[in-house]
Amino acid sequence: MTETVDNSPSSLAATEAGLRRLSQALAEAPLVFDLEGADEARAVATELSDQIDDYLIPRMRRLDAPLLAVLGGSTGSGKSTITNTLAGAVVSKSGVIRPTTRAPTLICHPDDGPWFMAAGEEAVLAGLPRVTGEGDPVGHVLKVTEVGTMTPGLAIIDAPDIDSIAQENRELATQLLASADLWLFTTTAVRYADAVPWDFLRRARDRGTALSIIINRIPPGAAAEVVPHLAEMMAKEGFGNISVFPIEDAMLGPLGLLPEGSVSEIREQLDSLAASADERDVVIRRTLDGALRSVPDRARVVHAAAVLQDAAVAELKSAVDHHYADARDSLYDALTGGTLLRNEVLDRWQELIGVSEILGRLQSFLGRMRDRVTSLVTGRLADTATVQGEITNTLEQLVIDLADDAALHSVAAWRQLPGGRQTLAADTELERSSIELRANAADEIRAWQADVLELVRTTAQGKRNLARGLAFAVNSVGVALMIFIFSQSFGVSGAEVAVASGTAAVSQTLLNAIFGEQAVRDLANTARQDLLDRAGGLLDTDSNRFLEALWSVAGPPERSENLASALEDVEASL
Repeated sequence: MTETVDNSPSSLAATEAGLRRLSQALAEAPLVFDLEGADEARAVATELSDQIDDYLIPRMRRLDAPLLAVLGGSTGSGKSTITNTLAGAVVSKSGVIRPTTRAPTLICHPDDGPWFMAAGEEAVLAGLPRVTGEGDPVGHVLKVTEVGTMTPGLAIIDAPDIDSIAQENRELATQLLASADLWLFTTTAVRYADAVPWDFLRRARDRGTALSIIINRIPPGAAAEVVPHLAEMMAKEGFGNISVFPIEDAMLGPLGLLPEGSVSEIREQLDSLAASADERDVVIRRTLDGALRSVPDRARVVHAAAVLQDAAVAELKSAVDHHYADARDSLYDALTGGTLLRNEVLDRWQELIGVSEILGRLQSFLGRMRDRVTSLVTGRLADTATVQGEITNTLEQLVIDLADDAALHSVAAWRQLPGGRQTLAADTELERSSIELRANAADEIRAWQADVLELVRTTAQGKRNLARGLAFAVNSVGVALMIFIFSQSFGVSGAEVAVASGTAAVSQTLLNAIFGEQAVRDLANTARQDLLDRAGGLLDTDSNRFLEALWSVAGPPERSENLASALEDVEASL
């Protein structure tokens, strides 16, 4: 990066475009989780985004616009009194009740009023609505007061306290100081060594901001001690040649103004700047160049924090993916391990077919005509609705149980992960399967059963033994295929083994007799995969609730990528 910013029209246009994109990316930076460094990154993102919109772009477009000096500092440093004295009138009210200066006041010559009252992208501090008049406004507004005694070409803002007890005042003070061409930093003989003022002074130093310091309320005769001590502190901190204006404690006049001699040196500096376009240009370009050069490093602070946020988001997503993948694995095991042939499904199927009797008779007829086998079985399997109902109930409960388990474990994992508790607070219904899953599971399984029957019907076309039978023949064979799918691996144990094996043998013998062994394997694989896809889809939909909650809190993942890309554009243009 060069020592000074390239001010050619083409370069400025590229820089402005990059800054606009960066400002948007900073405003959308994913910094919601309370991770290490997040507070600092949020503050930097807000301050830098505001500075781009409020100062950098307007100033780049209008280098000839009036110079803006911001009078900022600590509570009780007398900023409003100094502002009024410089204006020669009471334009900014001060008081003993803190925080004072509820809304900032800008004073300028009437000739400069249109520039500071303007709205739009070229206006300085465009995000602050303007107000005028005699009132004492509060809130996030900028009061503009035209004063005939001010010299054209320069304006002063009396900013809120940088250490105000009100957060909105502190934030507004930071925003205003970031929009200044010149800082008139105000402190007192008692507080000039405090930590908060020095934090702001270091920002000005690091960004190359034009800076002058006012030490107010110095006890009479103490300036000879206070000013050299401050100069020594400034030298140790690496500040260059900074103007320091001491103001001794003095009796205020009838309007609450300081004696004119108290601010004469300050007025002389400001009048000199206002009267000389060249001097103004030097100050403006110094501050502008310094602010532009500071942008990449400040944006990198935000990007580094955003990367940590992305890592937290990825870890939260991974936890959900893991537990719902376990649910899918358990679903596969249940569908291929024989465990579904327990309880009601097995009982109803055995009642309908009479396992021992049918198995023996099928085996004795197996070498004979397939028509005889099919006729024998379809005559016994007229009523399959009960078995289908039990299959539906069993599969429905299986899917719900698996989803409940995955949801419970995902929530438990999130409670232990960075950002997890914040995300869970956005949706308190994640700890069990969704209402939608419980409502749709049975319908999805019945749709699968209908597909199985259609698969059987399509495969059986041209087979005389089913074609000339009644509709219940297809239903019976379809149920037999379902039972065969659930019992292929004989995953049951103990006393159920023999019964389940016999049940599977009946189903397989029947299906082989009708379709042949290879066709049965193909039918079983197709039907099983369809069921896995349907049930897996239900689990996917359920897991999406977690991702929706995550995105609603953390924002879409591409935001940090947008920030990185915008930062690269700005770096390339400077």
